[in-house]
Amino acid sequence: MPVVLANQDLLNAYHVIFGFSGGVSVDVLRHLRPSALKIAYRRKAFETHPDRSLIVGKMENEMSDCFVEVTLAYETLQSALKNFHSNGVGYDDRIKREFNKRTTNTVNRNDTADFFYKGRIPKRKLLIGQFLYYSGIVSWKRLIEAVSWQKMQRPPIGQIAMKWGILSEYDIQALLKQRSLERNFHKRFGEYAWLKGYITSYELLALLGKQRMLHRPIGEYFIEKRILPAYNMDRMIEKLRTHNHLASLNI
Repeated sequence: MPVVLANQDLLNAYHVIFGFSGGVSVDVLRHLRPSALKIAYRRKAFETHPDRSLIVGKMENEMSDCFVEVTLAYETLQSALKNFHSNGVGYDDRIKREFNKRTTNTVNRNDTADFFYKGRIPKRKLLIGQFLYYSGIVSWKRLIEAVSWQKMQRPPIGQIAMKWGILSEYDIQALLKQRSLERNFHKRFGEYAWLKGYITSYELLALLGKQRMLHRPIGEYFIEKRILPAYNMDRMIEKLRTHNHLASLNI
């Protein structure tokens, strides 16, 4: 069972990066080149970057969640490739040597998932995690980890829907099974339930809103990990309020 779950995680990550909804097996991943993965990741990261929210007409929070999902999928596949290739699966000796050379000399050094921002703080409203990143206090990888941690604190949409009497346990199991059969792993549960007519668009918005209300503040992650003491976090929150006030005034 653990192997199946691990394989499913890899397939889900593959769907997120490459956008394919079916016809892919784990064997395909064994022949995936690191260079092809990196190119696909950069393209997907550009498409989902929160700074493009105004351009594409989407909410910044929604874009941020998608960007985090893409980054985590990339890290999952990158780690899998290291395991596949180090075990000699799917590559001949020449390709393995090239992969090992890239891994030691290039990939770790140029990993876009971990760097500190050194530019000016954008003159727009920010969330506290973004403000800490743009202030150069936390790295991009730490921010990704914090957002992922915060998402893990949120109760599942299905759990909230059951508590409200919108969905039954049978409905949830049916939806999960159907989504699995259709290989629509890139569709989130709430969106998929709406597409299948189990919930209305209003109910979906209400469920998403309740889910966000119940998750823990992202600042707690940085305090728990001892990246920032509580008093420093309070200071940064005050600075963020001033920044957002000035941003609302276009100053």
